[in-house]
Amino acid sequence: MGLDDLAGRLDAAGDELAGASTTMALADPGSRAFGGDAPGAPGELGRALHRTLTTALTARAREASAHGIRLSETAEALRRAAQDYRTVDDDARHRHQRQEDT
Repeated sequence: MGLDDLAGRLDAAGDELAGASTTMALADPGSRAFGGDAPGAPGELGRALHRTLTTALTARAREASAHGIRLSETAEALRRAAQDYRTVDDDARHRHQRQEDT
């Protein structure tokens, strides 16, 4: 596997994480699942639990998005490195050919 192939895989993983970050909120079952619709203290507890879940899901979505961006940036850096290696190889090949021609 070459650097360009690895960059492609990192891009795909970054896209996957970015997609996960936008769908993370779909995992929220709503406060009713925690008893948030109940009266009194049990309902307050259910709503508090739901707020905790919502906060956690939002934080994980932000983290997934940030990691997706980092993977995409890493993929771009790998592509630049691969291009730099190709340039150096081409330059060395041309120097070697000129030396053989003289």
